[in-house]
Amino acid sequence: MIEFRLLGPLHLTDAQGCEVQSLLTRPRRLALLAYLAAATPRRLHRRDSLLPLFWPELDQEHARAALRQALHVVRDALGTDVIATRGDEEVGLDLELVSCDVVAFDRAVTAGQSREALELYRGNLLEGFFIPDAGDFERWLEGERARLVKAAARSARELLEQSKAEGDVTAAVEWARRAAQLAPHDEELQRRLITLLDHLGDRAGAVESYEEFAKRLAADLETEPAAETKAVMTAVRARQTAAPVELPRATSGAVPTAAAPRRARRGWWRVGMAAVVAGLVLSNAGRWRGRLWPGPVTGHVQSLAVLPFVNLSADTLRSWYADGLTEALTTDLGRIRSLSVTARGSVTPFRGTKEPVEEIARELHVDAVVEGGVQQAGGLVRVDVRLVSAATRYQLWADRFEEPVQNRFVLQDRVARGIVSALALPLSASEERALRAIPTKNGDAYDDYLRGKIRLRRENREDDSVAIALLERAVTLDPDFAAAQAELVRAYVLRVEQFAPNDTAVVERAWVAAEKALRLDPDLAEAHLARGSLLSSVSGRLSPEPALREYHRALELNPNLAQAHHGLGTIYLHRGLLDKAVDEFRRTLAIDPGNCGATRRIGLALVYQGRYEDGLRLIRQVPPQSNQSLWNYQVAWALLYLGRDEEAAALMARYLGAHPEDRGGVVTSTRAILFAKKGDARRAEEDVRTAIQKGKGFVHFHHTAYNIATVYALLRQPARAVYWLRQAADGGWPCYPYFARDPNLDRIRSDPDFLVFLKDLKSRWERNRATL
Repeated sequence: MIEFRLLGPLHLTDAQGCEVQSLLTRPRRLALLAYLAAATPRRLHRRDSLLPLFWPELDQEHARAALRQALHVVRDALGTDVIATRGDEEVGLDLELVSCDVVAFDRAVTAGQSREALELYRGNLLEGFFIPDAGDFERWLEGERARLVKAAARSARELLEQSKAEGDVTAAVEWARRAAQLAPHDEELQRRLITLLDHLGDRAGAVESYEEFAKRLAADLETEPAAETKAVMTAVRARQTAAPVELPRATSGAVPTAAAPRRARRGWWRVGMAAVVAGLVLSNAGRWRGRLWPGPVTGHVQSLAVLPFVNLSADTLRSWYADGLTEALTTDLGRIRSLSVTARGSVTPFRGTKEPVEEIARELHVDAVVEGGVQQAGGLVRVDVRLVSAATRYQLWADRFEEPVQNRFVLQDRVARGIVSALALPLSASEERALRAIPTKNGDAYDDYLRGKIRLRRENREDDSVAIALLERAVTLDPDFAAAQAELVRAYVLRVEQFAPNDTAVVERAWVAAEKALRLDPDLAEAHLARGSLLSSVSGRLSPEPALREYHRALELNPNLAQAHHGLGTIYLHRGLLDKAVDEFRRTLAIDPGNCGATRRIGLALVYQGRYEDGLRLIRQVPPQSNQSLWNYQVAWALLYLGRDEEAAALMARYLGAHPEDRGGVVTSTRAILFAKKGDARRAEEDVRTAIQKGKGFVHFHHTAYNIATVYALLRQPARAVYWLRQAADGGWPCYPYFARDPNLDRIRSDPDFLVFLKDLKSRWERNRATL
C-alpha cells in the first residue's frame, strides 16, 4: 500500500515501499497530493476549485494544463488507479489505496482513541513546507494545522484526565507535558504541569517548565504569566508543595452571570485586591509607592504613553482583555489633536519592566505615563488606572472602574474619558464621536484582531501568514469590523511587498478589504492609512498623489498615527524631497521612538546627501533582524562609499551564505558594485544577471536597478548605465539629488544620454518639490 505521512517529517513511499523522489522533490505537485489526501470534507474536488490553490498566476487554459500534467505525474509515480475521477471535472485520491496519517488521525480522534491519535501526530502538518505565490494554499494549510493541533491537544488532555483518575501521576505528567507542547499558551495546563511535577518532587523540572513558559509568552504574545500561575511557582520555589489549581475551563463566548449577592461580590474584591496590592508593594515598593499615595499635580501634560496594562486575572488567556484596553486607550487618546501619544510598538518593550517611571518617560520623551491593572473573575472586570508625572513621579490622577465582562467597550470608553477629564482636554465633535465608537460587537473577533496586530508588527513571513489568518477570521466573525478590515489590508501589503510579490489574489483581496473598511467607516484613520499603504506599494510607484492624500487624511483624523508619517516620509524620500522626508521620519520617531524603519531611512537620506559616515552610523543603530536583506544591503552600500571594501565584502559574504535566496537581488547587486570597483567585469556581470533573475516581481527592484546602473557606470558602459537608471527612476525612485551627486556615476557624467536623462529627472523633481 502507498504510505503518505504528512504529520511531522514528510514520508511518501509507493506500493513497493520505495521512496517517491519524483514527487518529494517537486513541491507544487507534492502540495496537490497532500491537499487531495488531507482536505476535509474528504471528497472529490472540482478541477476549477484546485486551480487558484496551486496556479493562481496562470490563466484558466494554462492552469488546467498544469493540473493535467501534475495528475499525470502522480499517476505515473503511484499508479493509474490512485487518482479517482467522476466525469471530466472532478478528481480526488482513492484513499483505499493510500494510507495517510492525517486521515487515520481524524478517525482515531472521532473514535475517542486518544493514545492512537497522539502516536500518529508526530508534528505539524507539512512542517516547514512552502510553495511560492500560492496564497490560498498557504491559508488552507495554516487553517488545517490549527485544526489538527487543537485536536491533538484535546487528546492529550483526555489522557491526562484518565491518568489522573487512575492515580498514575507519572503518566499524568507526561501527558501534561505533551498537552502543553501542543497548546503552548494555555495557562491552566501549565499550572497543572507545574503542580504535578511538584507533587512528584521534581521541583527543578517545575521551575524549568515555568521559565520556558514565561519566555514563550513574552516572545509570542508580549505578555507574562498570570498572577495565579506566579503564585503556584512561588510556592514551588519556596519548597512548599503547591496545591493543585482546579479552575473551570474558559469557554469562548460564555459570560457568567453578574447576579451574585452584593456582599459576596464586595468580599471577593476586598480579598483579591488586597492580595494584589500587597504583592505589588512588597515586590516593587520603590516603584509603586508614588502611585499608591498621590502627590501634587504639577505641570501641563502634552504627551503621554500608555504602558501595557497588567493582567491580574488568574488566566493568561484573559490577558487579551488587558491588551485590548492598552490598545484602545492608545488609539482613542491618539485621536486627540492636543495630545501626543506614544505608539504601541515603542511601549510594548516596557511590559513587566521594573524600570522607574521617570526612566521610561525619559526614554519615550513624554510628560506622563498611564499604567494600571485589569482583574477579571466571575462576571466582572475591574480596572485600576493611574496617571503618573514623569517629572515628579507623583500620581496626578487615579481611578477604579468596574463593569460586567460583556461591557468591554463601555469599560474602555469610561477609562479613556476619565483620563481625558483628568487632563482637562477639550474635545472636538469628531473626537467626541471617535471616543464613543465601538469597533465591533464580537469579542472573539476583537481578540483575533489584537493577536493579528501583534503578529503583524514582527514583519516576518511566518507571523504575517498567522496575522492574515487571524484577521481573516476576525472579519468573518464580524464583516462590519472596519478596523480589522484595515489591519488586514496592511497584512496583505506586507505579504506582497516582502514575501510573495506575484500573489495577485492577495492584491485583489487587499483592494476589497480597503474599500470595505472605508465604506464601513469613512472617518477611520486606520482605514485611510491602509489604503495609503496599498496605493504606495502597489500603484503609487508611478503616481504618489493618491497615497499622499490618504496619509494626510489619516493624520487629520489621528495626528498620532506614526505609520502615516512614516508613509509620507518614504514617498518623499523616494522622490528626492529629502528635507521633507527627514522631517516626517522625525515626527514618526517623536511618536514611535522605537521605529526602526524611520531611523534607518534618515540614515539613507544622509547617504543620499553624501554624509556617508553619519548615514552608516544611523543605519547600524537599527538591529539587522528588523529587515535582514535591506539592512545588509544598505550597510554594505554605505561601506563601499567610504572605501571600506573588505568590510563590505565580508558582510555580504556572510549574508549571502546564510540567505542565498537574497530577496530582490539587493545584496547580490551591491556585491556586483564591489567587483566593478575592482575592475572584475566578469564577476560583476555574473552578479548582475543573478540579481535581475532574483529581482523579478520585487516591489523594491528600483534599488537593484540602480545598483546595476552603478555597475555599468563603473565599467564605463554609459548606454547600459542610463538604461538601468531609467528603470530605477521609472520604477519608483526618481531621486534627483542622489543621482546628481553620486560619485559612482562620475565616469558617465559627460555622456549625452546621461545628461538628457539627468535634465529630465531634475524637471520631474522640481515639479514634485512644488506640488507634493
